[in-house]
Amino acid sequence: MVFVILGLTFSSQLLASDDTAYREWIKSRTANMVAIHGAYRNTQYGFNIPATTLKMYRMAPPNPNHGILAILGNQREISVSGEYDAAEYGSTKSALDHWLENEHPDSIKREPTTLAGHAAEQATLQTGTTITRVVEQRRDEHGGILYELTLTTTPEHQAEDLALFDHILQSFKTYPL
Repeated sequence: MVFVILGLTFSSQLLASDDTAYREWIKSRTANMVAIHGAYRNTQYGFNIPATTLKMYRMAPPNPNHGILAILGNQREISVSGEYDAAEYGSTKSALDHWLENEHPDSIKREPTTLAGHAAEQATLQTGTTITRVVEQRRDEHGGILYELTLTTTPEHQAEDLALFDHILQSFKTYPL
C-alpha cells in the first residue's frame, strides 16, 4: 500500500514537472508575441489565414511581423510566415534546398504541392522523435516573397497535427500587394 501511495506521489510530481516544462516551453516560444483572436492578415507580405480554433500568436510591435505561431501541444507547433527573398534564392526549390541543407538526405521526403492555388514544394523529415513538414513557395512579386509553413510534431500526434496543418494549407490565401 505504501508503495502504491509513493508511486502515485511520484507520478503526480512527474506530471507537475512535465506541466512546468510545458509552460516554460510555451513561454519561451511566445516571448515578445501577442495572441491573435480571429483571422490573421499580413499586409506586408500579402497573405491571410482565416479564423481558427487554434490559439495563434504574432510578434508584438515594434518587432517585425512576418507571420503566426500556433501552439498545438508540448513541442508541437505550426508556423506560417512570409518574407522578402533577401537571400535571392530565386526559386521555391532553392529556398527549400537551403532550409534542408543541414539535414540527412535519407530522412527527407520531398514532393510537389500547391499553396493558394500555385506550385509549391514540401518536405517531411524526422529527426529523433520530432517530425517536421515544411512547405515553401516563392512568389515573383516585389523582388520575390517567400512563404513558409512549418509543422513540428511527434509520432504519437502526427495524424491529428497533419490534419490541422492541411486545414491551414487549404485555407491559406494570398492577395496582390
